[in-house]
Amino acid sequence: MASASARGNQDKDAHFPPPSKQSLLFCPKSKLHIHRAEISKIMRECQEESFWKRALPFSLVSMLVTQGLVYQGYLAANSRFGSLPKVARTASLPVRNAK
Repeated sequence: MASASARGNQDKDAHFPPPSKQSLLFCPKSKLHIHRAEISKIMRECQEESFWKRALPFSLVSMLVTQGLVYQGYLAANSRFGSLPKVARTASLPVRNAK
């Protein structure tokens, strides 16, 4: 087993120049090939998770707080639309910032 893992490390290191020819700024991790499709998939999953676990709950809580402040009289309601403009504006802020 140990020889298989050592051989795997040698296969990985075959891509890199020998230490005598490496510059001081050589970074082996930057030389690894990363698929762009995989990176875009990870970014998409991260944005989706951010929306569902952070932006949406924060948006709902801020809407409830704004509605409560309008109901209590701390914020003035619009004469024509009531509290809807303030609540809608408050709801859109966390979602917009998450993207």
